[in-house]
Amino acid sequence: MKLLEDFIKYKSDSKGLKKETLNLYTGDIKDFEDFFNKDLLLVTKEDILKYVEYLKNNYQPNSILRKISSIKTFYKYLFEKRMIDDNPTDGIILGKAPEKELETLELWEINNILDSCKKDSKGLRDRLVIKLLVETNLSINDILKIRLSDLELFSYGFIFNEDKAEKVKISEELSEELELYVKETRDKLSPINSNLVFSGFSRQSFRARFMSLGKKCGIEREITPNMLRNTLKTMVKYNDESNEEQFLLDLKEKYFKIGIGDD
Repeated sequence: MKLLEDFIKYKSDSKGLKKETLNLYTGDIKDFEDFFNKDLLLVTKEDILKYVEYLKNNYQPNSILRKISSIKTFYKYLFEKRMIDDNPTDGIILGKAPEKELETLELWEINNILDSCKKDSKGLRDRLVIKLLVETNLSINDILKIRLSDLELFSYGFIFNEDKAEKVKISEELSEELELYVKETRDKLSPINSNLVFSGFSRQSFRARFMSLGKKCGIEREITPNMLRNTLKTMVKYNDESNEEQFLLDLKEKYFKIGIGDD
């Protein structure tokens, strides 16, 4: 295993990779070595192709691509270090993994989930977070990073996406609901000295509450918060409009017209 240890050390020192990434490299190459139980320096191109066929029968496309990518990176390192005369992975090309179809929610399902939120403080918070996810197309992590100071700066008309350093406009109805939540409900759930609107609320907690709301309103399939973003994203992807930004604004308006956002 000296080869693998040296390779991991090289990737860590020269590339500064995270521990999680290094662990993936280690696991992928160990799996490959265990499959053949032979000296890694003696592996041939035929061995690699045989392993690819094995992976196709036992792993999902994305996992196959990652594993082969790890092996290719490993043998490129061995070749550059002059430990092997020929790189057995040369010429082995895998296509891209098929794009996974996005799972979405129907509009009536979103409305039913909103109607299932309780009228107490936590229910009002859940309802607001769901509406923000639908309308802004931000992730739950982005929503949980919303700061009071930013909302006040933009008079509650924009959400500031810290990761992308951009403002996301929200509808007047949602702006009013967000301001009302901050002034009348937030202090019952979040530490007063925090600058985060949803301080104390985690992604895991919201996910669990969201899935529970789905069951409560009779949705039999398993649902996740990400499906809220996918719903809007999918509609934008398959529209025929040349101006995607305007289409997105028009679509948000339609959401409110059918009931999302109305109490």
